[in-house]
Amino acid sequence: MDKNKEYELLMQLEIETTKMRHSTFTALLSVSFLLPGLALKATADQLMLLGIETNISKLVFLLGYIFYCFSVFHYEWYHRYAHAYRAALKELEESLDIKIYKNRIRPHVWKFKLHFDWALYIIGAVYGYITGQYVGGALWGSVVGTILIIYFVLFLLSALQTLEPLAGW
Repeated sequence: MDKNKEYELLMQLEIETTKMRHSTFTALLSVSFLLPGLALKATADQLMLLGIETNISKLVFLLGYIFYCFSVFHYEWYHRYAHAYRAALKELEESLDIKIYKNRIRPHVWKFKLHFDWALYIIGAVYGYITGQYVGGALWGSVVGTILIIYFVLFLLSALQTLEPLAGW
């Protein structure tokens, strides 16, 4: 394949990946903020979760925060692909003597760079604090801690798997 065709295909892949990332992230993020609104209207029925008695309203609110965290995780996951594609495109541009992606620069004020994902982390910290206040620290810590522990165990178990792409998928 010639470099022009490779560049064209890679550029299309980067564009489509970014479109998918943004549309999926927007949908997930919408759900994450919709759930707390529904939680405030939910019933006060009680149930046990991880040995803590709570009500459905608090669980739905907490689920909204978990969706938010998943949304940010999803965004970051596909954002790394976009960076890899753009780096490859910039390399190809060197050999093709063109400047499309090389002209793109991060938004900045003087020498200070702006990062969209930093805003997501700040919002997540505020959202997490509010969620913890609403549902209670014990429930918040138990659920978030359990999710992190399970993810870490799966992370450790992944060392036993072959690297991607997985056969048969």
